[in-house]
Amino acid sequence: MEVFKLRYDFKFRVDNIEVDFITVHSIIKMKKRFLLYLIVVCSGVLLAQDPRENFKFAKFSYDKGEYTEALKFLDHAISDDSLYENAYYLRAETYYELEQYYNAVIDINRLFKLNITVNSFTPTYYITRGKAFLALDDFDNANADFEKSISISGDNAQAHYHMARLRYVTKNFEEALNELETAIEINEKNPTFYALKAEIKMAYSQPMNGSNEYNEVLSDINTAIAYDPENYQYYALRSNFLANMGEREKAMEDYDMMIKLSPKKNDAYTSRGLSRMNQYEYREAVLDFTRSILLNPEVETNYRYRGLCYNNLNNYKEAYKDFSRSIDILNAELDKTAEKEKLQNTLAETYILRGHCLNLMGSNAQACRDFLMAHNLGVKKGLNYYRKFCGLY
Repeated sequence: MEVFKLRYDFKFRVDNIEVDFITVHSIIKMKKRFLLYLIVVCSGVLLAQDPRENFKFAKFSYDKGEYTEALKFLDHAISDDSLYENAYYLRAETYYELEQYYNAVIDINRLFKLNITVNSFTPTYYITRGKAFLALDDFDNANADFEKSISISGDNAQAHYHMARLRYVTKNFEEALNELETAIEINEKNPTFYALKAEIKMAYSQPMNGSNEYNEVLSDINTAIAYDPENYQYYALRSNFLANMGEREKAMEDYDMMIKLSPKKNDAYTSRGLSRMNQYEYREAVLDFTRSILLNPEVETNYRYRGLCYNNLNNYKEAYKDFSRSIDILNAELDKTAEKEKLQNTLAETYILRGHCLNLMGSNAQACRDFLMAHNLGVKKGLNYYRKFCGLY
């Protein structure tokens, strides 16, 4: 059998250029060597990464709000250097953002063991641990940490701000406002200070439309927005305030702005839908609740509100589906919470809504069961509706 052998002096043409096989073979060998070189270099880079490199990647991820990713890099950095103070501090802040508050406390405790002398970072460490204690409702330890931070560095605006948060949570409103005034004197351009001041004044003074307190609250929120005009939460705060003051049109402008800033957040659609529903704009409200459901299908209120809109549009079939979905979610939540009373009342009201819907659909037996369920959950009018509509059932 004849075997074909490729000779090294074999020649061919590429784009009218004569190339021999030896040249081709050399090029292939060069490519292989280059590939091997790249592998060696990349491996060297990976091996050369020290804890500081992992910290840089962690900080980059943290600043982008990618906290889970940041945590991975920080774990590597600390694993390679168990004395890396900056990594412990950033990991504590990352744990705080991930709502792993106990872990945040543990990392700050480690920091204090590593660094037993007071330095310029010590007040910040106390603030971070105090924030975690506050989130854990450990008010005594939170207070102690914030006081320590202030005693070391009285001009730390963040310490006064978080002390104000603690005073607000514990309903010491005047003290909270005093702490915020101090924070603002130190740093008058921090929008979070004005936003919190507005929240406290809303709770403390209970302003009425047109009153001095109303003007003060609105002024504080407007100041926060002026310093940070693309902050979603400040528009949410103002829209809620305006809606409660009966200023629907201005609130609607803020809902629109919230949607523009964060179109993938569902709560602005819910709020705008509720405003439209209260103005009997049921079709427009259905669209908003539907958008909210598409973004977050686990929020119960959207189904209940949309069900009400469908019911008022005489679309009882869709109303029944939404009330049923609302009931399913509420029952699931009821099994998970220890604070059942408020949730039971909402569930009972939803059974009554579905009962009315079933009655209008001609499903009287099922309607009666829903009215009885409402009664069994402690809402007396469930029995009244049962007596009114159910007859022998």
